[in-house]
Amino acid sequence: MRRKLRLMFLPLVVILMMGTAVYGENPNISQKDIDEGIAICKEFPVALQIDGKSVNSDVPPVIIKERTLIPLRAVFESMGARVTWNDQERIAEVSMGSSSVQLDIDGEAAFVNGNQAAMDVPALIINDRTMIPLRFVAESLNCGIGWDDLTRTVSIQSPVTHALNNINSVEIQEKSDFYRVIIEADKEIEGYNTFVYDNPQRFGVDLSNTVLGDGDGQLKEDNDLLTTVRYAQFAPETVRVTVELNEKVVGIVSFSADRTKIYIDFEKNQQQNHSDLGDVTVDGLKVVDWRAAKKLVFIDPGHGGGDTGSQAKQNGVEILNEKDVNLDIALRLNRMLKAAGVSTCMLRETDTTVTLYDRPAMANGVNADLYVSVHNNSTDKNPSAKGTETYYFSKAGESDYNIYSKELAELVQKYMVESLRTVDRRVKSEPAYAVLNKTQMPAIIIEGAFLSNTEDLKLMLTDEFRENYALAAARAIIEILNKSVES
Repeated sequence: MRRKLRLMFLPLVVILMMGTAVYGENPNISQKDIDEGIAICKEFPVALQIDGKSVNSDVPPVIIKERTLIPLRAVFESMGARVTWNDQERIAEVSMGSSSVQLDIDGEAAFVNGNQAAMDVPALIINDRTMIPLRFVAESLNCGIGWDDLTRTVSIQSPVTHALNNINSVEIQEKSDFYRVIIEADKEIEGYNTFVYDNPQRFGVDLSNTVLGDGDGQLKEDNDLLTTVRYAQFAPETVRVTVELNEKVVGIVSFSADRTKIYIDFEKNQQQNHSDLGDVTVDGLKVVDWRAAKKLVFIDPGHGGGDTGSQAKQNGVEILNEKDVNLDIALRLNRMLKAAGVSTCMLRETDTTVTLYDRPAMANGVNADLYVSVHNNSTDKNPSAKGTETYYFSKAGESDYNIYSKELAELVQKYMVESLRTVDRRVKSEPAYAVLNKTQMPAIIIEGAFLSNTEDLKLMLTDEFRENYALAAARAIIEILNKSVES
C-alpha cells in the first residue's frame, strides 16, 4: 500500500488556560512553529462558535502547523463541562455528563472513560497554556465539530440527549431448532454489547440508553439449554439481560424490522457442532473458544478491481499486482479461521472494486467485532526497503469488544516475522488511514512484504509465503479472540 494513499485529516487542538509556565517537551512542535502560527492568525483570524453562537475569549484561536488551537474553558465550561487540572501529575481532565477525558501532558495517549486511546496530537504546555486536541476531546464527549473554510470558523455543538428507552417485557419462546429470548422496548433500541462468562455459563446483552419499566426480575426455564433469564438495571442508562445456560452455547443477536425488539437465539445443536471441530485444525491452529465463536471477523483484501494497489515490475513489465496477492492470502485466511470455528465476513472474494470509505462502512454495517485488512507494501524512493509492518489505531470504545488494536497488531507482527522470516519493521500507530479511523471496531492493516524489493518479491511469488502469511494472521486472531472471553 503506497504512502500516497494515506488520507490525512487536520485535527483541532485547544488551549487550556492553566498550569505552569513551562514549554512542553514535544519534538514535533517548536517555538518557531508557535510564533509563525500566532502571526498567521493575527492576519487571518479564526472565529469560534458554540451551538451557533459566536464566542469571544481573552485567548484568540491560533493555528500551529495547520492545527487550530482554541481555549478550552471558554468552550466546555460554557457547555456545562467540568474542567480540572492536576499540576503535580500534569494531567488535564474534562468531564461532561457520564463521559470524561484525561490527558497526560506531552503523552500521546489519553484515557476516555478510563480506557486508553491514542491521540494524533499530544497534549503539551505552551506559555502557561495546556494544549489538548479539541476534536478528540469533543467527540469523546459526544459533541459535534465543524470547520467553515470560507469564514475560517470553528463550530462546536453540544451533545444531543435522548430520553431513556423503556424496556417493556422479556420473554422466552421455543422454536423447532432454537430457543429465543425476546426483549421488547417502547421505541427503537439504539445499541447493545454482548458478554459471555464461564463457570457457570452465561450469555447476555447490555442495552444502551434503556430503563426497566417494571423493575428487576427473572424468568425460570426448564430445558436442555436455558435455566434462567435475569434482567436488571445494570447502570443508570443500561439494562442488562443475562441468560444462564446448561451448556456452552453462544447467543445469536438480531432485531425486529422496526428495531423495537431484540432477539437472542440459542441453537439447540450448537454445542455438538462446535465440539466436532476437535482441539486443533488441519493447519495446526487452536480451535476458537466457544464463547468467542460468534464474534465476527471482517477480512478486507486490500485494493481490487480497477485499483491494482502496488505493482511489481521487471524491465518495465508488470509481473504482479498487489490486489491479487492480497486476495489470495485473504481467502486462505478466511478458510483457516472458518476451520477453527471463527465467524468471518469477506469484503470481496473476487477481483472487484470497493471504494475506500465503503470498506469501513460495510464492516460497521454487519456489526463486525474485528477488522483485518490484508496488504503488501511498496515504495518508489528506496528499493532496499523490505520487511513486514502492521498498522493500528487505538480507538475509544475498544474495551466494549475486550479486544485492543495495538495488542492484536503486536501479535500479528510477532507471528508474521517468525513465520515469514522477514525484516521486522514493527507496529505503527496510524490514525490517518480511513479503514482504521472509520471502523467502529478494533482494526489493523497488515503489510506483509515489499513488491518493490527484489528479495521480498521472490518470497511473495511463492505459495509458501502466502500460506504462512495467512497462518500467522490466523494464529494471532484466534489468540486475541480467545483472550477476549477469558474470565
